Amino acid sequence: MASLRYSLSTMFCGAALVASLPMAHAQTTQSAPAIDKSAAEVDQLLTGDVDPKAAEALIQKALDAPSPAVRWRAARAAGLRGLSSPAVVAKLQKGVADDNWIVQLHSIAALEETGDKSDATIDALMKAVGSPNERVAGAAINALRELKIEPAKLAKVLNRELSEENNGAVAIHVVDAIVEADGKAVPLLKEALKQPNSGYWACVAIVDIGADAAGAVPELAEYIKSAEYPESVPQALMAVAAIGPKAKAAAGAVAGAMEKWSDDQSVQLSGLYALGTIGATDVQDTLEMSAKSSDQFVAMVAAWALAKTNSGDEALMKSAIEKLVAGLESDNVNMSRAAAHGLATLDIPKGMAAPYLLKAAADPESREHMVAAMATLGDEVLPHAKKALAKPETRDLALDVLDRMGAKVSGASDDLVAAMDDADASAKVKINQLLARIGPDASKATDKLLDQLKSDDEGVRQSAMYALREIGKDASSAKEALLGHLKKSTDDEKKSQFERLAAAWTLARLSPDDPQVVAVVVPVISEGLQSKSEIERLESITAVVDLGPAGSKLHKQVEKLAKTDPNADVRNLAILVVSKDSDN
Repeated sequence: MASLRYSLSTMFCGAALVASLPMAHAQTTQSAPAIDKSAAEVDQLLTGDVDPKAAEALIQKALDAPSPAVRWRAARAAGLRGLSSPAVVAKLQKGVADDNWIVQLHSIAALEETGDKSDATIDALMKAVGSPNERVAGAAINALRELKIEPAKLAKVLNRELSEENNGAVAIHVVDAIVEADGKAVPLLKEALKQPNSGYWACVAIVDIGADAAGAVPELAEYIKSAEYPESVPQALMAVAAIGPKAKAAAGAVAGAMEKWSDDQSVQLSGLYALGTIGATDVQDTLEMSAKSSDQFVAMVAAWALAKTNSGDEALMKSAIEKLVAGLESDNVNMSRAAAHGLATLDIPKGMAAPYLLKAAADPESREHMVAAMATLGDEVLPHAKKALAKPETRDLALDVLDRMGAKVSGASDDLVAAMDDADASAKVKINQLLARIGPDASKATDKLLDQLKSDDEGVRQSAMYALREIGKDASSAKEALLGHLKKSTDDEKKSQFERLAAAWTLARLSPDDPQVVAVVVPVISEGLQSKSEIERLESITAVVDLGPAGSKLHKQVEKLAKTDPNADVRNLAILVVSKDSDN
């Protein structure tokens, strides 16, 4: 079993061993034959019957060898043979700090096998946690975890390591390990919070762990109370907020920190956020006083916290909405984002926020701040945007927010389709553009997009075809309607060439293997390749690619564009297509 565990803990460095040998030879004054002989002697210890005492003596000697190639083999042999004498352990501890990372890895794995929990082993492993080599750091963290070091003991060592300069790497690796352990790390968190240097990093970890760290609330509250300087307090207050309602017992400590550092905005803001998030109902005086602050940011967050902790109080809810919407308009990016988060996390009665939002959105500059702030919330704001889509009066604002959300807009696909029914032309164009971004997952919109081909609005028709094109073959049922629209556009002089081309481009994407479609669209795309419009030439080149083998008739035109087109974008795209053809 020991052999299996050791193999698993070191197998990822196998590929690097061969590559390291020439370098290992170069780092020592020993000759290559001497190194090879010593290495072979160590390797032989892993096969057959070998006298244990003789084997250990050879391994001890090899652990001090000048060659890294011999040292890592000796460490591996020590681990696989389960050696744990004080002399071997001491040499392995030294190996953890070796200047060769492969020696370090095998020394760490071998120490883990010894089960040694001495201060010297913990010190060596903790220093390795700060290694810039992620393999070494990861192996050290794993060894500490497997050795099951007493949390209080580990916390003291961690605190000492974090008191030294350049401790950032140690802290980052330790926080990652604690977060990965999730709720199982609570004993270590509780002890780490009692230490001045490790306490801050324990708070960092709690923010990521969240409610599962609730067992550390008493120690977290004490950490806040005992803080001598305000710099570390906001992180601790955010840790309280991350735990949520299970951290209500820390409300007094939070309010005390706010009173102690009343002039520090970071402490005030993070404290108010924590009190609102945990639902602290016994510190209303603190919240009410903060709501009267001359600092608008502080007053806004306090209003939010009062609404959060007084569910059902309509006056407090209206006051919070009013201040949060005003905050959305702020030039202070942090304030506008905090306002957006506040609105998203309040349980606002239906229709109460709309008048405030619409009034603020009437100003273009304010609208820009609002949209940008709300879009940064991603999944958090999505449910609210979906609700706003259903209301004509807030739909346009919702569409602007969704437009800024990138790929996350896909979560609103069904709501966008539903909003088409009573949307005006401008809204339909925006909806179609968002559906195009969603792509195949918006295939449910196919029938409604086809209905829009009958619209009197050119923008609606063309954006509908763009959406169908991006949905792709999942919208192949649109073929007949698009063929009909292409013919109608050709016969109707009022329809622009772009409309004809858009229909052809869409058909090329949806049905590239359909002979009927190919016969109709190839001549139209050929015209597009000769268009005076750069956009039409670019899109026509893309359509040639979409047609696949059926587009081969148009390749000579693309080759010509690659050589002679006056527009660099058109030339570059054509060159790319031509080069792919030559590769095939």
